[in-house]
Amino acid sequence: MLGTREMAVGILSAAAALVAGGAHASIVSFESNTGLEGLGAFTGSMEWTYLGDNQGTLEVSLTNTSAMGNGGYLTGFAFRAVYNESLKIVYESDFDGWSGLVDPDCNPFGVFDHGAAVGGNWLGGGSPLDGIGVGETWTFLFDIRGNAEFLATLVAHDFFDESGGWGFAARFRGFNDDGSDKVTASLPAPGAVGLLGLAGLSARRRRR
Repeated sequence: MLGTREMAVGILSAAAALVAGGAHASIVSFESNTGLEGLGAFTGSMEWTYLGDNQGTLEVSLTNTSAMGNGGYLTGFAFRAVYNESLKIVYESDFDGWSGLVDPDCNPFGVFDHGAAVGGNWLGGGSPLDGIGVGETWTFLFDIRGNAEFLATLVAHDFFDESGGWGFAARFRGFNDDGSDKVTASLPAPGAVGLLGLAGLSARRRRR
């Protein structure tokens, strides 16, 4: 296990590498709107890190804030990203039962670009018990590739693109009353994107 000094050196080295490579990081937070059935609720964030050259990572953190008394699991999510023909987004996390989504139809909110869901199906697939339970926070990782000049211009908000409709949507299943829900999200305020400091660089996580 690394000691405090070794951890500090590692963080500073990572920060130096980012600066040297022209890399940068940003984060945007969001919260759910009222769902179609008024059952599901969540908060979340998207953290974009440009690693330099043609590579970056996107971390999507979600907390299920649905009413404890009615249970329910967040079993899928999807987002819209700014368009560029070079952009490649690949789901990298290894949560049991979850798979990545490409061009998912999130009816009635339309077609989104990418995401992940239990059973690889935003509408439903596999047991809802594999989803995010009430009060839990999970973080999902996506590998981002593309033209270096394009990636260098991106910020976290570009993966929550609202120009063509909702930028983010989530699916809920397994409520105690056998109900389900579909819920969009909104940014709390315009320009809610902030540069990460060194503390943010040390907050990497992939599992619940």
